[in-house]
Amino acid sequence: MPDKPETRFDRTKSKTKRARDLRQSTSKTELKLWPHLRNKNLGYSFRRQHPIGPYFSDYYCAALKLAIEVDGDRHNAEKDSARDAFFQSRGIHTHRIPVPAIDEGLNGVIEGITHVIATRKLELKP
Repeated sequence: MPDKPETRFDRTKSKTKRARDLRQSTSKTELKLWPHLRNKNLGYSFRRQHPIGPYFSDYYCAALKLAIEVDGDRHNAEKDSARDAFFQSRGIHTHRIPVPAIDEGLNGVIEGITHVIATRKLELKP
């Protein structure tokens, strides 16, 4: 039987607790990005540490099926590859941002995300 598509209602108490724990232990670099993504500042609503299947996306926009991942020291290329493949199998595009890019040039990162948003809008347009 094929995997069912993940929905925002695919929630369990353990996933909710894990997401809360992840939000409370967010890195300073990730917190620099959050004010630009929250409250539809870029025109779309993003969630922090959103569960998608067995994974948690750093930032997720359901309307665009866009996951934004901040890649720091604790990211593992092999695990990231598996996560990206899982997301892609569900039509979710992953945009990865290295920590130094945020620390050294946040405005450029925001411009890049704005470009990714515009591209996703065109890709998802019926």
